[in-house]
Amino acid sequence: MRMTTLHTTGEMEDSLAVLRGLRYGVAIVMFLFLLAGCGAGKPPPPPQVAPQPEAQATPRPALPEKPLTQQQITLVQSILAARGYKPGPADGKMGPRTSRAISAYQRDNGLSIDGTATSTLIRHMQGQPEVAPQVVAVEAAIPAGLYPIDTRFVYSGVEIHSVIGVEGGRVRWETSVGDHYVTGPYFGLPEVEWQSGTWKGVAKSTLPPETSWPPNEGMDIYFDVASQEWNEAEGKNATRQASDASWSCSNKGEKGVKVPAGTFKAQTILCERSPAPAGAWQKRIWYYVPAVGHFVRRHDFDGAGLEIGILELIAILPGGGSRTLHKAREGAIYDALDRLSPGQETVWRNPVGAESYLIRVNNRFEGPGGSPCRTYSITKQGSLPRREYPALACKGTGRQRWVIPGLN
Repeated sequence: MRMTTLHTTGEMEDSLAVLRGLRYGVAIVMFLFLLAGCGAGKPPPPPQVAPQPEAQATPRPALPEKPLTQQQITLVQSILAARGYKPGPADGKMGPRTSRAISAYQRDNGLSIDGTATSTLIRHMQGQPEVAPQVVAVEAAIPAGLYPIDTRFVYSGVEIHSVIGVEGGRVRWETSVGDHYVTGPYFGLPEVEWQSGTWKGVAKSTLPPETSWPPNEGMDIYFDVASQEWNEAEGKNATRQASDASWSCSNKGEKGVKVPAGTFKAQTILCERSPAPAGAWQKRIWYYVPAVGHFVRRHDFDGAGLEIGILELIAILPGGGSRTLHKAREGAIYDALDRLSPGQETVWRNPVGAESYLIRVNNRFEGPGGSPCRTYSITKQGSLPRREYPALACKGTGRQRWVIPGLN
C-alpha cells in the first residue's frame, strides 16, 4: 500500500533553514580549501558545485478528519469483530474495548497506533478481506422465555417448526416433515447441526459470541461459516463433504409487513452468502418483529435473484406447561374470538395455577368460502421479556370451532 507523508508548514520552515545552513557551510569549506591551495603554490582544483535538491511542490497541510458518525463507528466495530479483535458490542460508541481493538488492528497492519476510529481507518479496513483469524462456534445463553419447549411456529405451505429442547446456548427443532436442526439463541444465524433423512451436517461460524443480533439498523456484519455434511447410511467411513462460505448480514430498517397472522412493523434483515450450494438460497431476507422475538416472513433468492422460497407466519402457539393448561387456554382463546370485537382484550387466569394471559382480538375478515376468520394475540402476564404470540384462526364451512389453518 502506498504511504504519503504530509508535512506541516512548521516542518517545511525547519527544512529550509537546514538547507540554508548546508549551503553556508559548503561555502566556508571551499574558501578554506582555496586558501590552503594558494599557500602550497598549487593551482586550486575546479570548484565542486554542491548538488541541489530537486524542486518539490509545497505539500498541503493535513486536513483534520471529521468525527465519525455513530453508524460509522458501528461499522468499524463490526469489521473489528469479524476479524476477531473483540471491540465489544457494535453500538456505535467509542469505549476502551473499541479503542484497544483498534490499536491491536493498527499494530497488526503496520499503521500508526492511536486507538482512534477515523475515516482513513475505515478505508484501510475496507481494502482488507473480511476474514477472522480462526473458526469458532457462536454460543450464548437462550433468553428466558424466548423458546419454551413445545412452542410451535406455523408457516404457510403447512410448514411447522416445533421447539423440542433447549440446552445451554442451543435450541433443538423438529419440522412437520420430520427434519431436525439445532440453532443458537437467535434466528437467522447458521444452523449448528441439521439432519434430513440419513443426511447430517454441522457448521461453525466466526461470528464472535458478543455480537449483537439482529444487527442494528444500518449495520453490516461479516463472518465465515465452515460446514460439513455426510450420509450416515454409509456408516463410520462416510465421506464428509466440506464447504466454506462468507456471509454478510445487515439491517435495512423497519418495514410494514402483512402476513396471515397479522400486520407488523418488522426489521428487515438481509443476509447473503457466497458461494451458495447448488439450488439453495444465496440471499435470504427475514422480517423480524422484536415483540414476537422471531421472524414473521422469510424470502429466499437464488444466485440469479429469483425467489425460490417464502414462509409467512400463520400462528405461534406457546409451549410450556401441562396438556391440561394448553386445553384450558385454547378454550379461553376460542371464547374470546366468539365474544370480542377487534381491538378488545381480556385476561384469562389459569384456575389451577399462577399463569395468566392477555388475549386480544386484532382483526376479523372472511376467509376462503366466506368462512369467518380472526387474527389475535396472547401475551403471558408477569414474565420478562414480554413475548407476543400472534395467530390466525378460522371456522371452516359447517364447523363450530376455531382452527389454525395448516395445523388442525
